[in-house]
Amino acid sequence: MRGDYSIAKKGIVWCFVLQVIIFYVESIEVGDVSFTIAMKNEMYGLKRPSVVYRCKSSEKSLRWHSSRPKTQFSWDFDVPPFGNGVVIHICHFLSSQGTAHVEIKTLSMTSMLCGGHVCKYVIKPNGIYFVGFETYYPHNILLRFMELVRPVEKLVEPWKAWSPRQLKALRAERNRTMSSDDKDYDDDDKEKDD
Repeated sequence: MRGDYSIAKKGIVWCFVLQVIIFYVESIEVGDVSFTIAMKNEMYGLKRPSVVYRCKSSEKSLRWHSSRPKTQFSWDFDVPPFGNGVVIHICHFLSSQGTAHVEIKTLSMTSMLCGGHVCKYVIKPNGIYFVGFETYYPHNILLRFMELVRPVEKLVEPWKAWSPRQLKALRAERNRTMSSDDKDYDDDDKEKDD
């Protein structure tokens, strides 16, 4: 009789413990995960080191941003939790080195690779780099199921040189702008003569 009483007592205690755990888990509020993307210009040693770029996602479109060396620009956004939602930023870069188009995919699990909730990208003379962490698997037979993380500075997208057609269009636009400015000066001179 005494053994039945202790089994019932243990069962009641376990039910009580499980209820406490369930109420605690249900009381945790689930929300979006906040992230920040930071772009830093490190175009050192170039005659024209400035970079112009624009990033946009389905929720937010940032305007064109001009960046000089040593400057950093960042913006915040939210990602749905538990890896079931992805925020994709498509960024277009223009510099004296050429153009680059980068697609940045951010999951709620990306915080492990970013080293927190700030994902860092660096603009260098040979392209756009991701600065953070990457996962890798050791080649040891005993550790083949183990996933490890190491710091990395990885080239995401190299610069694509300006095509002759793009250069021709830019020069034509610049010449058209200059010639219209010259016409304005000529009109001013005519008004002064009258």
